[in-house]
Amino acid sequence: MPASRKLSVLVADDVWGVRESITAALRAEGHEVVSVEDGRQAADALAARSFDALVCDLWMPGIGGVQVLRSAAKQRPGMRLVAMTGGGPGMTLEGATSLAEAWGAEKVFLKPFDERELVAFLEAIT
Repeated sequence: MPASRKLSVLVADDVWGVRESITAALRAEGHEVVSVEDGRQAADALAARSFDALVCDLWMPGIGGVQVLRSAAKQRPGMRLVAMTGGGPGMTLEGATSLAEAWGAEKVFLKPFDERELVAFLEAIT
């Protein structure tokens, strides 16, 4: 059953399969999704328009997810921020979670996770 309120969500992840599965799960519930593959594209999308929520991988080439979260928190106050990570170079999962939360992420999903849980979380907070 589609959600009662259609959300606009920006999904940023450099892994195609992760992006596509999250995008498909959100669209199946009637939400609008813009999907990008890196931090530069996420920054450009955030500069171009507003979204209800950002779902952002923390480890992406170029502009990383933490930088995207920090920028989004400043540019788009009120937008809901969610991070996801499977870990990355030079930082523990706990450290990544703390950093993401410090920059406004309301939740950090640890990969792999069930996309339906992410969708339910977004629908509950927006």
